[in-house]
Amino acid sequence: MAWPHALWKCFYERALTTKWSVVLANKNLVGRCGLYCGACKIYRAYKDSEQLRRIIAEENNCKPEEVRCEGCQTVSTNGWNVEKIWGRNCEIVKCLDTKGLDFCYECDEYPDCKKFRQLADDCLKQGENLMENLSKIKAGKVEEWLEEEDKKWRCQKCGKPVTWDLTKCHWCGVKLELS
Repeated sequence: MAWPHALWKCFYERALTTKWSVVLANKNLVGRCGLYCGACKIYRAYKDSEQLRRIIAEENNCKPEEVRCEGCQTVSTNGWNVEKIWGRNCEIVKCLDTKGLDFCYECDEYPDCKKFRQLADDCLKQGENLMENLSKIKAGKVEEWLEEEDKKWRCQKCGKPVTWDLTKCHWCGVKLELS
């Protein structure tokens, strides 16, 4: 059986041996660049909040139903298509697809690739270390990493998932204090 991404095979094998379906459902949140898609405002709006979808749609001059994404592993078929750098238009996803790679760490240019460096530097300012994340993914610690990220990107007051793009929780309105 041909696997579109090596990660899917890993999750499938893990699900067969442990019957752990929670991780299987979260595989789409593993960004191919090392980004945790579960803290993306497009993903969070799509999954959590019609109000946030409307705000993002207004900011991007599109319809609220266009504010949708299931995560990086499905972005080519079911991803955000409005912004020039995210979702289906992501330069890193396009680059990886062109090279037949699943993750940035598989590329000969990693970690010095200009596209990756720019994103990694921006993400580091927001509390996401893409190189560290990719190291965990490469080491096969995907499940642990997903659990860590899920805990990291939660509101300290209500405990619900939040995004790095907002200063207030879109659930309860409290000012976010993320590490």
